[in-house]
This record gives sequence, structure tokens and C-alpha cells, in this order.
Amino acid sequence: MHAIYLDNNATTAVSTAVRLGIDRYYDELAGNPSSPHSPGNRARMLLEQAREEVGALIGVGAEHMVFTSGGTEGNNAVIRGARALGLRRLVGTAVEHPSVLRPLEAMVDEGLELVLLEVDAEGLVSPERLGEALLPGPALVCIQWVNSETGVVQDIAALGAICREASSMLLVDAAQAVGRMRIELSRLPVDFLTFSGHKLHAPHGIGALFVRSPRLFPSWLWGGEQEAGLRAGTQNVEGAIGLGIAARERREGLDAAITQLSRTRDLLEGECLERIPQTRVNGSRRSRVCNTCNLHFAGVDGQAVLAQLDALGVYVSQSSACSSHRVEPSYVLCAMGLSESEAFASIRFSTSVYTNDAHIADAVEALAQVIARLRAFTWL
Repeated sequence: MHAIYLDNNATTAVSTAVRLGIDRYYDELAGNPSSPHSPGNRARMLLEQAREEVGALIGVGAEHMVFTSGGTEGNNAVIRGARALGLRRLVGTAVEHPSVLRPLEAMVDEGLELVLLEVDAEGLVSPERLGEALLPGPALVCIQWVNSETGVVQDIAALGAICREASSMLLVDAAQAVGRMRIELSRLPVDFLTFSGHKLHAPHGIGALFVRSPRLFPSWLWGGEQEAGLRAGTQNVEGAIGLGIAARERREGLDAAITQLSRTRDLLEGECLERIPQTRVNGSRRSRVCNTCNLHFAGVDGQAVLAQLDALGVYVSQSSACSSHRVEPSYVLCAMGLSESEAFASIRFSTSVYTNDAHIADAVEALAQVIARLRAFTWL
């Protein structure tokens, strides 16, 4: 059976257009974008073109976009800058990505107060609880727009309005949202937003940070004046070019991409629910991104499922790639009320625009056989 990749929330394949665009950059003379000569000017022009494309994808001007190495760097930069922004309180949720949770915890050691909000059984944050958490005073609020494990989508417009009313600032981790839903950030009460190129068919090692008021934000790397003085160091021009091309591709084909992603996700989920007994969906089905489903298969060890599918050339996961090497139940699913055994028996599937019906059919067939075999052994 041909390889079937259904772990696109971890990373995506670099698109052909992105590869060709980066190759053209390597084939032509380009200098340091901070240099004053013609090769430097060309590199600077390509960098700024990419910045415009990235901003256009999320509905903001290029002047608000800072290139980073990825979502993790952006999240750390904002959270570690909370004190310089005059904030002494931090509010997050129990289901944030490790690139948010760990710097939040680190800031507690530096004397800041941290409140982690619980989520309900569907994985959603309660607006009322957020409002209560902000009563003691302004805070930096960190909320992942789309959960990387379940695909659950938070109501950022409503939650952001609560933050704005409480004179608090909102950081949105949008790694799983950008390119999978229409975003008009200029209309939303969001102060910071981060995402990574490799979730969007761009290379690894490039990402972007949206800053609503760049002049008021503290630098986190000192040296030269690159990236509006916020992030010193010669930029990853080829990575930025790749991200810019990927952003343009997705912006121009967004509706078609969402339709395809939804169809293949729904096909996979529907076939699993129909063909594999005692299967259920984890998380909200009414508020969920188009490409993700997290399924619980009663009576199996998820690690065994992953291993047997891997041997068959079907690649899935159980949790975020940043925490999947640790053999423990998903903290996201446990925060939603699942038991440890239920969390261990759950698998995440995430499709891309390269996933087709044949991939889904073969993956479900392999999965049904693996689950039946494991249950027969377990329930003897």
C-alpha cells in the first residue's frame, strides 16, 4: 500500500510552487537584505513581498508582520515580553500548546501570576470564566484559536472582546487556524497572533508574528535593526519567500481548500464511525476546523494502533508533535474529562489538500483491520 500521511497538524509537505520559488532564489544572486548594494536590494525586495503576502492571508498590512523561526518563538517572545508591556498577570487555558504552557509556567518563576482556565467536555473555553479571571486586573491572555489535537475552534471574536473590555491583551496561537479558515484580523480584537510555515506547505524554520502595535512591543533579540528592531539578525530570506508563496497559494484558493479539507475529513470520520464499532469523536463537532478529527476507539492501546498503522504506511498521531515522544495520556483530552485509558485509546487524524478519497479508503481499511485485531487480542 502506498504511504498515507494523515498527520498534517504536525507538519505538511512543501508545495511544488514553494520549492520552485526557493530554487529560483538560490539560482540568482541575492545578498544580505540589510546590505545597500543591488543583490542586497533584491533580497530585501523579496523579503518585503513575502511579508505583504503573509499579511494579506490574515487580513492585515505588512507593517504588522514580523518573521520568526516559527510559532514557538513568537509565543515565547510575547509571553516573555509581558512584564515590559506592564502586565503582571497571565491567563491561559489548560489545553494550550506546550510552546505557550511552558513559557507561561516559566514566567511564574519570575514573579508573575498565572491563571489556567479549564475547558468543557467539548474543549471550549467559557467566556464567563475568562471574564471572572480578568476581574483582578489587566492580563496577557493566551488562547489557541484551533486546538492542535482536537481541531476545536475557540470563539476568538467573543473572547477577544472580553479581553478588550478588561484592558487586557490577547495572544492567539493560530498555528492550526491560518490557511484552514478565513481570517480578517483587522476586524478582530487580537493584539498578537503567531503561526508556523510548515503547517501551511512552507518550509520548517519560518513563521510569523502579528503585532498590532509594533512600536509599543519590546525587542526580544538585540543587535541590528532587522524586523522593525524587534528581532535582530539576518532574516531567513528563503524561508520567508517560501512562506509568502504558500500564503498566496492558500489565499487565492482558500474556499476550495476548505471544501476539500472538510470533505476528506468528514469522509474519514464517517467511515470510521460506520465501520468500527465503539468509536466516538472527541471534542466539539459544531465548532471545529475543517481538517481535523480526534477519535476514541474503545478497548485499544493507541500506541499499538500507531505502530501497526506505521508498519502499513499509514501515518497518524495521538497528540501534538511537541509532546508526542512522551508516553503519557494527552493532557488536552484529560482536561476535557476523558480518563487516562480513554485518552490513550484516542487517535488524531489531520488531512491536507493533498489527501484524496483513495487515501481515506485505504487508511480506514487498514485502521479497521488493526482495531479488530487489537480488540480480539485485548478482549480474549
